[in-house]
Amino acid sequence: MENPFGDSDEPSSDHRQYLVLIAASKDNAALAQKILENIKAHVDERAAPLWIDAKGIGVLVTTELVASEIWREMFQKAPGQDYGDTRNLLILEIGKDWAARRDDKIEHWLASHVGAPLPPPNRPKRR
Repeated sequence: MENPFGDSDEPSSDHRQYLVLIAASKDNAALAQKILENIKAHVDERAAPLWIDAKGIGVLVTTELVASEIWREMFQKAPGQDYGDTRNLLILEIGKDWAARRDDKIEHWLASHVGAPLPPPNRPKRR
């Protein structure tokens, strides 16, 4: 499968894949942008939003850091900077199993970074 992200190197075995979910609105758009800049500068220079909509941003990240370290790196502050309300932010590690819409951008990223999803087991048919 062709990798649409252009990062042909396979992540090393000590790297993990994460989905960072950032709630965004008109009121905190600058905060969400600064968090994204910090992710790119301090966690994964190839990180880019997978989607942006009226409610938030979803960013896929590949790093050797664990979630608590990603959190710390996202909130590095310049002097006088205030991050305000950061209650609506979540970092999730992507595991070995996943499902996504066929031929969607996320499907290609997951296939190239995580691997194929797990096949369904043989189960007795339900009545």
